[in-house]
Amino acid sequence: MSDSAIENHFQVVYSGVLPGFSHTDVRSALAKLFKTSDEKAEKILASNRAIIKAGIDQALGEIYLQKLSSIGIDAHLKPEPALVASASAHEIPAAAVPAVTAATATGGGAERITSNASTATRNKAGEHVPFVFTGNGFEYFKIWIVNILLSIVTLGIYSAWAKVRNKQYFYGNTLLDGASFSYTANPVQILIGRIIAFVFFVVYAVAGELSVVAGMVMGALLLIVLPWVICKSLRFNAHYSQYRNVPFVFHGRLGEAAMAFLLWPLLGVLTLGILMPYAFYQQQKFIYGNHSYGTAAFDFRATVGAYYSIFLLILGIFVLGGLGVFVAGMVLPLLAFPVLAAMYLVVFAYFVVATSNLNYNNIHVREHRFRARWRVQSYLWLMLTNTLGILVTLGFYLPWARVRTARYKARHTSVYAVGDLDSFAAAEREAVGSLGEGVGDLFDIEVGF
Repeated sequence: MSDSAIENHFQVVYSGVLPGFSHTDVRSALAKLFKTSDEKAEKILASNRAIIKAGIDQALGEIYLQKLSSIGIDAHLKPEPALVASASAHEIPAAAVPAVTAATATGGGAERITSNASTATRNKAGEHVPFVFTGNGFEYFKIWIVNILLSIVTLGIYSAWAKVRNKQYFYGNTLLDGASFSYTANPVQILIGRIIAFVFFVVYAVAGELSVVAGMVMGALLLIVLPWVICKSLRFNAHYSQYRNVPFVFHGRLGEAAMAFLLWPLLGVLTLGILMPYAFYQQQKFIYGNHSYGTAAFDFRATVGAYYSIFLLILGIFVLGGLGVFVAGMVLPLLAFPVLAAMYLVVFAYFVVATSNLNYNNIHVREHRFRARWRVQSYLWLMLTNTLGILVTLGFYLPWARVRTARYKARHTSVYAVGDLDSFAAAEREAVGSLGEGVGDLFDIEVGF
């Protein structure tokens, strides 16, 4: 590589869409700027890490940032390793930049757009590898509407197949480091579990009608069975969820589930809520800490104090919101309900964002770890627009809402990978293969209510 090729060592990396810009307008402007199709522009917007220009100096990079910012694109400059600079990059055409700067741009001719540095160039210091969701609303709508119609026609029997199709769509369109996830469960196994759950529900309902004592006995039995149901469902879903042909595994035990989902919540009620954050912490620890990717166990490092901080802030929001509702009701009674609704929406958005960030940011898988950057404001906007769309369309916007939510989660979540994820997955495939098939009887059915 020549010295001149190394001098200009910056990449212009796409980060996201700037607030206040329409996703559709940005996609159209991006396609026009790149002289490409809307479909390719959408892939860039979904990637969250595409290299727009490589091998340029800082001055030219700043001009690119201004140009992209004018159409609603958030981007940043990143120093480029020499090894990456020599690789072919899908870049923004020089003609898209003002003529005064185009003359200084390196390269020319047919240029294209690529994803960020490959895992082959990832150094041992680590790199954030984003999740990418490539699905779209209309595509999923066709699956969703067929699932609903067939479930109605078959009196719910097809719902097991509908669940598998839904999971396969979202798994298959969720990518990490260029590879998608897969869901391989047999719908018949899910159907058997649902039949068991339905029979239990019918017995419970009939017992409650016949006798109060019988209803209480069935309710107590339901509580006793609940830990088994949780363990069975988590184990089933983990086993049939795969990444690069390596299945996930759930190791949680029945006693641990009973402690996390029965004993600690009961103590939380008896202590008037003081132990509720601790109960929630135990549940998250049970779920995340008992998973593994192949033989690589998840190390869940969240602390109980962090959950108490979240719950205390929520309590403060409720206190302030309650005062706001009281004042609004005194001034104008009609304002009380909107203030109350706003309070609950903010609390819900904050709880989802805060707990998601806390949970994901504390999951380590050997040398790799997750990173979540969810934001209350953006998630609240997503929630409000999705809800409004569903109400206005009498529910038909639901597929688009689910796709938007999946895209948001992917765009704000990544894995801090140390080394090559493909090599890591290959090692796990070999380790899992050596264990044999002795645990197949544990995954015959999924039981869930």
